[in-house]
Amino acid sequence: MKRTIILFISAIFVLSACGQNEEKPKEKSNDNEQQESGSVKEIATDKNVQGDNYRTILPFKESQARGLLQDNMANSYNGEDFENGLLDLSKSVFPTDEYLYQDGQYLDKDTINAFLSPKYTKAEVDKMDEDERKEKKANENLGLNPSHNGETDPEKIAKNSPAYLSNILEQDFYGSGDTKGEKIKGMTIGLAMNSTYYYQKEKDGETYSKDLDDKEIKKQGKQMAGEILSRIREHKELKDIPIHFAIYKQTGENSIVPGEFITGTTVEEGKTRINDWKDINQKTALLPSQEADDLDENLNNDFKQFNDNLQTYFNNFTQAVGTVKFDKKEAKQLSVDVPIDYYGKAETIGITQYVTEQAEKYFDDIDEYEIHIKDGNNPKALISKSKDDKEPQVHIYKNNN
Repeated sequence: MKRTIILFISAIFVLSACGQNEEKPKEKSNDNEQQESGSVKEIATDKNVQGDNYRTILPFKESQARGLLQDNMANSYNGEDFENGLLDLSKSVFPTDEYLYQDGQYLDKDTINAFLSPKYTKAEVDKMDEDERKEKKANENLGLNPSHNGETDPEKIAKNSPAYLSNILEQDFYGSGDTKGEKIKGMTIGLAMNSTYYYQKEKDGETYSKDLDDKEIKKQGKQMAGEILSRIREHKELKDIPIHFAIYKQTGENSIVPGEFITGTTVEEGKTRINDWKDINQKTALLPSQEADDLDENLNNDFKQFNDNLQTYFNNFTQAVGTVKFDKKEAKQLSVDVPIDYYGKAETIGITQYVTEQAEKYFDDIDEYEIHIKDGNNPKALISKSKDDKEPQVHIYKNNN
């Protein structure tokens, strides 16, 4: 069977050519019209490379809260999944053929950090000196996490007023012809919630943890979204746009699988209150595992057979490990790591071909999958398939020692 060899562009989160070309792009249409702004040309990425992703406004403007995603999430798996998943949810509210994407430009790092703080009591504010008040924006008292009510004992705080909100992610959307990004047309706000609260009884001491109640996580997230909405509506450019909210429950620090979105809602233009939410039935599980078996016994068994076949093919193979994302109990996305010891080029090609055949046999019904063949941390090959691909796309890395 003919195999298509392509360069790997990105994982799930692809925003259609976020960089600028050195050569001047050719004019394609009114939607892609170049606009002069001093010496900078304002354009949008081309429709021909869009796929099912958003076209972006160029030059690409980084989020005003850049860096918080890496700093505030419980683990790296959560961070990537939160960002990618939020973009997927946005597509159902702001279709990719009608809107351009831009990183969040309204909630900056200081503002989000202030939102993540606990609500301060008057006594707590009075104890702060001027510099501390300024650093924590205590006078504005923007904190959305529960107030400690003057309590300083970490164990009592963990019991009575733990931090539920871990991060906030903003995504902005503009009309398909607004290549300058002059008038925002929609916004998505993601709230990343802790499922576990970590604390220390003394500085640099042992870290303790407290599991947070699922119902309280959802309740707190909904209340916080309502408060964020009222604050956003105070901005004159955001008073009359639709705003989508989604609440994400993280996994803990030591988890090797990401969390999941648990509920969402879209607030119509000009509305200042959230009336109803819709549950989002997502789940991520390891393969093979009992949890995956409970969700999809056939897939879990297929993955075991996939592993067994690989062990038969090359003797020193240990075991592939996968993570699968379910949406309404249907497997939608699969990521697999296949570890191998060092092989020569010809052997790597042979292994990649065999893994590709096995993937077609066992994973063809899954919308998207990526299989990473690695020697330690050194990538050797990538096999990927989207729901629009008729056959897997294969790339074997060159000059990779």
